[in-house]
Amino acid sequence: MILRAVVVQVLDLLEADPQLAARVRGVFGRTEASTTPKLLDRAGLATALGTSPATLDRLRGEPGFPEVRLGDVPRFELELVVRWLRDRARPDADNVVPLRRGSK
Repeated sequence: MILRAVVVQVLDLLEADPQLAARVRGVFGRTEASTTPKLLDRAGLATALGTSPATLDRLRGEPGFPEVRLGDVPRFELELVVRWLRDRARPDADNVVPLRRGSK
């Protein structure tokens, strides 16, 4: 029982690397169904990122921003957005994600 609790804690720590976490879950028998990502609306994503809705809208105007549309309503998976931000961050500029002028 203690080992299972430790494994659950390790899996929680691995959430920063979803692919690795999925592989570890497979080894320990936890299925992906138990970790179905939650889709956030615009306000929820802005809150989760600690940014304003206006900044989020500028990010959404950037090429490749991860967004799912349910009809005409945009929804966002936090892990995908964070991964997109990390991929775009410039280490030489204190991990700043550059935004193009005139973006949405």
